[in-house]
Amino acid sequence: MSAQNVKIESMFGWVIESFKLVKKNFRGFISACMVTLVLMIFFCAPMMLVMMNTMGDMHAGGAMHAPGSPFAGDMTMFFIFYAITIVVSLLMFPPMLIGWFKLCQNIDKGISVGGFEILKPYRDMQLWWRGISFALLGLVVNLLVLGLFALAFSGAIADFVHQIEAQQMAVLTGAKPAPPSFPIGFMLGYFGFIFVSMFLQLVYMVGFTEISLRPTSATAAMKSAVEAVLKNALKLLLVMICVGIVFYIAFFIISIVLVLIIGLVSFIHPVAGVIAAVALFLPLMLMLYPLMFSGHYFMWKGLLGASAPHVPNTYDSTLSV
Repeated sequence: MSAQNVKIESMFGWVIESFKLVKKNFRGFISACMVTLVLMIFFCAPMMLVMMNTMGDMHAGGAMHAPGSPFAGDMTMFFIFYAITIVVSLLMFPPMLIGWFKLCQNIDKGISVGGFEILKPYRDMQLWWRGISFALLGLVVNLLVLGLFALAFSGAIADFVHQIEAQQMAVLTGAKPAPPSFPIGFMLGYFGFIFVSMFLQLVYMVGFTEISLRPTSATAAMKSAVEAVLKNALKLLLVMICVGIVFYIAFFIISIVLVLIIGLVSFIHPVAGVIAAVALFLPLMLMLYPLMFSGHYFMWKGLLGASAPHVPNTYDSTLSV
């Protein structure tokens, strides 16, 4: 297992291959997306219910209209459930992510699979633990790197926060707020934070794909992912910017067209407008997960997968919907 120096045209090819892979088994990807959404709703529903209940109590008590902290009121139960949701996510979601990458690999190999393929890693406790180990390692690395980054720019961040507080105080007292200024240190920290976050995200997804598709330890996968992303950092950054701009423009244009259609249908009946909104936007949303996971799968395949020996997939692929 070694990091590859990938040509930039090959990186753009990952996007094309992702669309081809989704088209190859569209039904399997969409059903896997539905399974994912059901699991996410199941795990996050308690926190959302508590949040809505807490915000409702705050609104009833008038706290929502009071100036000052946006957390005025008793948010204890919300933060407790939020912490529980984070812990549950760290424990329960890694096998599902592993399942997504195995789904991509099986479809890429021409194996017919269905949406429930993403649940198979829950049967393997060793694989489950490896996923949790990498998720925890990724969390520690993110906190450490971003913490050091925030510490390095703490002065610029503090100055900007004080500026915002002064503007809010001026608005509350009826005075004219001072025009905002953006110091060079803050701008460097802001864009630096974006690039560092992108780097960490790429490392995490490449490493997670590695532990999903090969029996690699969490630390070895993280080390290999860091090496691979660093070796191709500038090219990956350029590709992500170009692809991101194209996707944003395409999504914006498609959204405008769909909103116009929904608006016209709403003139017929409001309920018909709601049905049209769900019918038109749901397929668009369901496409995001398949393209995201297949894109990261081909990224791993290009950065780490090509030179490594093939490891047979020990899971049968007969479970489908």
